[in-house]
Amino acid sequence: MYIDQLTKILHQSIGSSTKISSCHPVGGGCINQCFHLVADRGAYFVKCNEPQYLDMFEKEQEGLVALASHGNLLIPKPINSGIMGSSSYLVMEFIESSSQGTYYWERLGEGLAGMHRQTKDQFGWETDNYIGRLPQSNCWHQSWTKYFVQERLQPQIILARDSRILPPDVQIDLEKLCGRMDHYVVLEPPAFLHGDLWSGNLMTGPLGEPCLVDPAVYYGHREIELAFTMLFGGFDEKFYQAYNQSYPLSTGYQQRFDIYNIYPLLVHLNLFGSSYLGDIKQILRTYL
Repeated sequence: MYIDQLTKILHQSIGSSTKISSCHPVGGGCINQCFHLVADRGAYFVKCNEPQYLDMFEKEQEGLVALASHGNLLIPKPINSGIMGSSSYLVMEFIESSSQGTYYWERLGEGLAGMHRQTKDQFGWETDNYIGRLPQSNCWHQSWTKYFVQERLQPQIILARDSRILPPDVQIDLEKLCGRMDHYVVLEPPAFLHGDLWSGNLMTGPLGEPCLVDPAVYYGHREIELAFTMLFGGFDEKFYQAYNQSYPLSTGYQQRFDIYNIYPLLVHLNLFGSSYLGDIKQILRTYL
């Protein structure tokens, strides 16, 4: 990605008189090329990819707007998405990172609890979106069990089967678990979720406050969000204490976390390969 193309992206997004004073590639996961641009009108974070990823950027832009409107945590403001030359792109404000401030984890726990209190009469979202670069279906359902099975687990099971990375016996066991899901879940109203909340999508803002990025939003069961924060670690115990004090979880929630984490494990299986198969098998052995 050359500076002239990034300049054109900013001109298309901010204005034709915008001038870039510095441009640095930055880490942005394994999917996109990412850049920190400093211009005369501010600092910007730009994600670029091939043209077919425009819809992914548009859904991320919509998700960031939704996050900002459903809570009080710091969210980078999206500015524009589109296509320039041979690249699709997403432009957002650049969040200057700093060290964690006092009560960082408590603020995150309370903020996420407040976000989860935003509810709807059904599970789902207005549009489909993405989890990483994989499509994520969000058809509306009255039943959380049906939503979790039909919109989350089954599409990933089918994708893994068709890619020949899911052994037939594991697929059979996953289908058994799907058929028994009503025995494991507890009833709760739909909660507005970030949808992809792990430590890699959490950063620290300029005042030491928590900041959420890379959403995959929908209305779901809030336990699936908390479960994913546990899967790869990185969240302080103070976060869970503050969350539970603000919005107490139902009894036995920790015993349900493994079931909910089958979804991100299947996503990682489809994105990165069979190294995640062992964790899925271990969960299946526990519950079947």
